[in-house]
Amino acid sequence: MGVLLELTDCFEILGVQPGAHLREVRSAFRRLALSCHPDVAGPQTAKQFETIAAAYAQLKSATPAQISESLKKKKSKSTFDGGAPFSWQKNSPRKPKSEQREERAREQERSKRVRDLLLEKAMVEAELSLARIIEKAARKDERSAPAALTKRLLSTHPGVRLLALGALARQPLHKSVSASLMEMIRLWPPDDDTVEHLLLLDYSAEQKGDVLTALGTRVALLSETSALAVVRWAVQSPVKASIVAKMLSHPSPRVIAHALSRWTQKELPDDLTLIRLLKREEDEVLIPLLRILKDRKLPVWASGRVRMLAEIHTSPAVRVWARSIVRAQNLV
Repeated sequence: MGVLLELTDCFEILGVQPGAHLREVRSAFRRLALSCHPDVAGPQTAKQFETIAAAYAQLKSATPAQISESLKKKKSKSTFDGGAPFSWQKNSPRKPKSEQREERAREQERSKRVRDLLLEKAMVEAELSLARIIEKAARKDERSAPAALTKRLLSTHPGVRLLALGALARQPLHKSVSASLMEMIRLWPPDDDTVEHLLLLDYSAEQKGDVLTALGTRVALLSETSALAVVRWAVQSPVKASIVAKMLSHPSPRVIAHALSRWTQKELPDDLTLIRLLKREEDEVLIPLLRILKDRKLPVWASGRVRMLAEIHTSPAVRVWARSIVRAQNLV
């Protein structure tokens, strides 16, 4: 690179402690390169980038012995001891073959380190290029027309759909796009990333109700995390009662308990749902269910199960709630 530096200066240029491990040196070089590369910071930083790259190259090619020696004292420039010019050449003995082999090995090692440096530089430049491409794509997405977003929402590739949902977060929700959202939910099971993006969009009250209704048809396919998020998001929505009722069929006891704690309807869940819930043994499901049953008229067919829970269930809290229903509704 045309820049010759002392090894001790190289550590200082890269901002690491003298004698730092090569991993720290590499990390410091990559960090500085990303901020000082001319493509990022402008042509005025070209010389600074060259110095940083030269310091990194010298540290990678230096042997441990050279680094150790440089930490004791800086290398002084070569000087003549006096006498005729180049007289030292006449007196210097020829190096043994073993030393020649060692020199060749060191030269090969230096060549390998130079190749590694070139690879590191290529990786840094690739990261910079990728960052520019992503930034350009993001700007392009922001200008995307509703028709283009509609097409991406219905793509078979989940990554493309997520990119489209990310673009929607930065603009008003067009009617045609809203219809495509409903179709997307119908076609593909919503994963956690999709649900998270969906819940962050800016909907009208009607659009929010439509999205909740569409998600309600896919309850069994929602993860526990997504189902809980949907229940919380449904607060103050006109379709909240419908979503809460559908969440009672979710396989997760935690989701069922969450839905039961938000049950505000005067009527009980339908008979099939109630039978299924009363057969469960988890106290996190039975306790909120018994609270609902205590405030409403218990169906005759359910009295036997409630009495059994009051007598033999392993959870003291479940037994207490069941006994309160038995006493309040004369089920003895």
